[in-house]
Amino acid sequence: MKIENDNPYGNAAAVFTTSGQIAKVVSEKASAGMIGVNIGVPVPRDPYSFGGWNESKYGHGDITGKSGVEFWTNLKKVTARWPESDEAWKKYF
Repeated sequence: MKIENDNPYGNAAAVFTTSGQIAKVVSEKASAGMIGVNIGVPVPRDPYSFGGWNESKYGHGDITGKSGVEFWTNLKKVTARWPESDEAWKKYF
């Protein structure tokens, strides 16, 4: 755990074990955004986004998933009221 936590990056960590207790300790103490237990590459699928901690973090939040969409886009709220016919609006265009 010391070697892992001394690393400036924190994208992912993996542990291979038959012990649930060791898996729990590594999952809780690892300084990484994604943890794999008995899996070499802990890449999550939707709805979870891919991202790391520490120097592996890119910008604000994860780069994919909902938070990635929110980071890379501008939210626009539209409130609409539709007239009964288009004729009433033609004078404005």
